[in-house]
Amino acid sequence: MKNVLRTLAFTLLLSGSALYVKAQCTVSNIMIQNIRNVVPGPGTCTVTFDASFQIENNNGNKFIFIHAWLQSQYPNYFNCVNGHPSGNGAIRSPRRADLINSFLNIGINNNVTPPVILTTYPPDNSQPMTTVASISKTVQPDGSAIFILQGITTTVPVSCGTPVVIVADVWSSQSANAQVAHCVNCGIRHSAGYFNATGLVNCGTLTYNATLTNNTSVAIAGNYRIYADINGDGYFSPSVDTMLSGPTNFNIGAGAGTTALISGSVPVLNRNQGLFLVLTQTSGSGSGASRAVYLPSTQCSPLPVNFQTFSARRINGTNVTLRWETANEINNRGFAVQRNTNGTWETIAFINSQAPDGNSSSLLAYSFTDINARKDISQYRIQQVDLDGKTKNSEIRTVKGEGQDGKTLVYPNPSNDGTVRIVFADRDGAKNAALSDMSGRVIRQWKITTGNTIEATGLLPGVYMLRIVEDGTREQTVEKIVVTGLK
Repeated sequence: MKNVLRTLAFTLLLSGSALYVKAQCTVSNIMIQNIRNVVPGPGTCTVTFDASFQIENNNGNKFIFIHAWLQSQYPNYFNCVNGHPSGNGAIRSPRRADLINSFLNIGINNNVTPPVILTTYPPDNSQPMTTVASISKTVQPDGSAIFILQGITTTVPVSCGTPVVIVADVWSSQSANAQVAHCVNCGIRHSAGYFNATGLVNCGTLTYNATLTNNTSVAIAGNYRIYADINGDGYFSPSVDTMLSGPTNFNIGAGAGTTALISGSVPVLNRNQGLFLVLTQTSGSGSGASRAVYLPSTQCSPLPVNFQTFSARRINGTNVTLRWETANEINNRGFAVQRNTNGTWETIAFINSQAPDGNSSSLLAYSFTDINARKDISQYRIQQVDLDGKTKNSEIRTVKGEGQDGKTLVYPNPSNDGTVRIVFADRDGAKNAALSDMSGRVIRQWKITTGNTIEATGLLPGVYMLRIVEDGTREQTVEKIVVTGLK
């Protein structure tokens, strides 16, 4: 079944070749992940997955579209030559008749904040669109934007596990109803299902090992890079995760079932972290296809505590209540409650473990109330202490000072180093936040589903407006942010 996971790796794994027609639309860092719900049918394979890509953030990309076909059914609507349309100037956008046999059609309205997935195709409303559950956009300091599409569901016209070559087009438009394709990436060929990759990280020996297995009768060549899963979310993001090595070449001999081994060392700094093996095929008609394979860490020892939840809230006046839950505890002595108010963490209480002899596989709940009358913000964390003295810290939670009003706190404001932190009084419920400069240009966007703190860095001196929209009620809050001269 895992073979089919590669069947979808073509859809958005576009290498970024681009044509500058009227606007910049360089596409890069495109990745398929979290493939699930694989359903085989008669000569078809239906899957759900998440995808991300990076593109220039400008007015020329009001609408962005992605289409994909099997190589044998590619219509070459844009008369593509070496990744570019052969004609000059803007091109009429494809209609349903031009998209015949396409099995993936995604449209994004990037002219609104936040962007939305199109359920109809503006150039031709008779063209069916691919289902996408949600979308988020984050503007980067270099002016580009990273889009994350979650819950993409499509049906590929091949049996699950069939090695195929796919051809995809990506184009954008700045016209009102996307009637013209102003910027095009086209004829991009990629392979899917050609080989499998599995492996793991051995924390004890600080090594990683992976096996590549050929699913075809021909030899496969490529290269790989190794990234550390810095934030531990199991989701590869080249803008967050750190590259440890590469690119390094690999070759898998001809013949189905032939294998090649990949191995290397993990820096001590990355002990206990999972790794991403990012593979790129460089041979055959599908040359250029990339995929990310997660190599989980076996851990040096079992995690002593798995924090299920942790919250910190100013309930009334001088009282801040902390609550946390553990899903399991191993050799756990208890928890040091720590507070940071002046840049230094201090332990303000110690709560003994409820687990018999420090071991439990049941959900356990804890709470502590801190008398805190500070007028400025405070940070809290829980430090788990093992029976042998080893420690593990929870995530950090931030609370407003006593008497600080409003649902949102921005600090420092003004900022003299280009960094501000935004704290939401209510951490429940999803929110969308957008940071704009005084010209109205959106320079940062966030989709907040967990936690109550976000951070904006690298801001230039000036005045900014932060707009926060609650998902459920659509209630809006606007905050003014000032950045002074950088130190």
